[in-house]
Amino acid sequence: MRGARAVQRSILKDFPNADISVSIVWINMLPRDTEASAKESAKKFTSDQRVRHFYDPEKRSGIAIAQGLDAEEGMVAWDMYLFYEIGSEWGEIPPSPATWMHQLKGSSWADSAHYHSGDALIEELHTAMKVQ
Repeated sequence: MRGARAVQRSILKDFPNADISVSIVWINMLPRDTEASAKESAKKFTSDQRVRHFYDPEKRSGIAIAQGLDAEEGMVAWDMYLFYEIGSEWGEIPPSPATWMHQLKGSSWADSAHYHSGDALIEELHTAMKVQ
């Protein structure tokens, strides 16, 4: 939820008129990550029509995104924030993002140069929005 709150604070609140689409994909990575908890968390974003929520218990989106970031087979992307160019073509594997960041401290595959958390994540998300 911390990451979703960072998106809400640094993107949705600070750029209320931005022509963007925000997709939040809830996947089961931790024991408390359930469909019920995803639905409860999604309620916090119901007032912003730019946000779409997806529940992915099989982690298909996380696996595809990890592959799109050149991760080794079987890795799952989660707690990640990806910005795509308008008109990016999506296929079986997502296109490379224009910029991205993650909260996977100590990850074996996610580039540590893209690691940000807490206030640093909020600042990085905000900066990425200004560039887009």
